[in-house]
Amino acid sequence: MVEPTSAGEQLDFALIDENTPQLKVVKANALIEAHYELTAKEHKLLLLGIARIAKDQQQFYEQVFSVPEVARLLGVPVTSAYAELDRISSGLMKKQVEIRNQETGEFVKYQWVTKAYCKKGDFGFRLSEDLKPYLLGLVGSYTMYELSHILPMSSGYAIRLYELLKQHGTFGSRVFSLEPELTRGKNWEDFALVMGYDRKSYPRFSNINQRILKPALSQIEIFGEFRNLKVDRVTHGRKTVAIRISWMTIDGLSSLADNPLYKELSGLGVAEKVIRDVFSRFAEDRIRRNLVYAKQAHKEKKVDNPAGYFLKAVQSDYGNPQLHLDAPDEDDNPNRDNAVGLGPDHGALYEHGAEHPLRKDCSTDAEFQLLLSAERKRGKPFVSYNEFHDYKLKEKYGTTH
Repeated sequence: MVEPTSAGEQLDFALIDENTPQLKVVKANALIEAHYELTAKEHKLLLLGIARIAKDQQQFYEQVFSVPEVARLLGVPVTSAYAELDRISSGLMKKQVEIRNQETGEFVKYQWVTKAYCKKGDFGFRLSEDLKPYLLGLVGSYTMYELSHILPMSSGYAIRLYELLKQHGTFGSRVFSLEPELTRGKNWEDFALVMGYDRKSYPRFSNINQRILKPALSQIEIFGEFRNLKVDRVTHGRKTVAIRISWMTIDGLSSLADNPLYKELSGLGVAEKVIRDVFSRFAEDRIRRNLVYAKQAHKEKKVDNPAGYFLKAVQSDYGNPQLHLDAPDEDDNPNRDNAVGLGPDHGALYEHGAEHPLRKDCSTDAEFQLLLSAERKRGKPFVSYNEFHDYKLKEKYGTTH
């Protein structure tokens, strides 16, 4: 219901009902990636208002809700609804959102809301007019999701991470930097800034994993549509400097059998469960190039088991002509066995999460690079370090010693 006020302004009485959770939140990607800190209740209140924005809306109106219903959706006891809404709205009005250009250092800061009130059984607030370009008339670069996925979440980090993952689609992965100084030039979002936590409070990956990642991912998997969520660590020496989160969605899993790559892998002899795991861990272009690589190796009779060879190929990305090195799987987190690494010059990301079985037998990164190069050249992996050693001798002297 829309009613005119004495000032000629309009109020959008967006009454909450049983259909409210089915509304969709639509935000420009710049706002998804912006830097801000919100509690779970502040974030959900804000998203309730954003979800009520109509597709063809050209201006902001005051969003007015029934106090008992907004209290229910925010998980606030009705008996203390006024006091809680007072506290939540006060916090929201003090918070800012910062949109920053990482390359130039330029930034713009906005207020989320400019007005909030509770009276006569209604609660209302108005979004800042400065946010119009990020919420109205969006075309192209935006992210959309159902409000119902985030309303049950009690972790503000879960809501934030859900949006960041949702931005990247059905079969996706996203890398976040934990140490911006060590990953400079990689164009990875700073995890502390996009998640809104104080880096000094969580100085080690084990802290971040225990207090932020695990609780957030657990709620995302329970209440959202993401499945097969995995976290791979990007290491430099013993230090975790970045994380890669990969996933699939329920829709992606249900429609996976229609994917041409699925059919090719199945025809190659890869089991369904393994195919689903592969799609949850790697991007489709990586799967495709390593499938081609494995089929070619089989065609040239270099391998007898193309399905098994494909799994080794996609893990180490044999099909990539610019394959990077792996790195030792060392970190302070005993709960994860997947790690990827950065070179000694903080160089390229080593894309695969599983460590090569012969990595530990090589004395240096240079020797391991030679091993990978030799495996690509011969079209199949070495079964032991001794086999690699004999191969080098034969290549150098024409015979084994």
